[in-house]
Amino acid sequence: MVTMEIQEVDAQMLGQCLEKIFDQQTLEAGLPKVKDQVIALAALEGGQIIGGIVAKQTHESIYVQLLAVDDNYRGKRVGSQLLEAIETYARQRAIIQLTLTTKSYQALGFYQKKGFDIFGELADMPMRGVTKYYLNKRLQA
Repeated sequence: MVTMEIQEVDAQMLGQCLEKIFDQQTLEAGLPKVKDQVIALAALEGGQIIGGIVAKQTHESIYVQLLAVDDNYRGKRVGSQLLEAIETYARQRAIIQLTLTTKSYQALGFYQKKGFDIFGELADMPMRGVTKYYLNKRLQA
């Protein structure tokens, strides 16, 4: 066993150190090192942001981190168009699958209507009474 202490440190500095460890693991596995790419698409009306989607591409997958639409524009296909835009972006780049998470009080039915399948769920996350769902949509065989 190693004698050590655990303490809170600067998140950016720790992130850089951990990235080096992950890079080494990737190299040892014989995988190409790629830098994650952040994708940000905004829905605008009159120059104002009414919704948006932020995602991260890693290798051949895209994880949708955030998708939100202003309350005044819900039910007007803004979210659908944003999801369609990220899917088009993904298909143009031969992405294999899209993944995302949602909570029981958010948009599970919306994502299922858009072809996403639940591959996992976690009850009482992030608090009692809330379920977090993990979804994916396979785009390529």
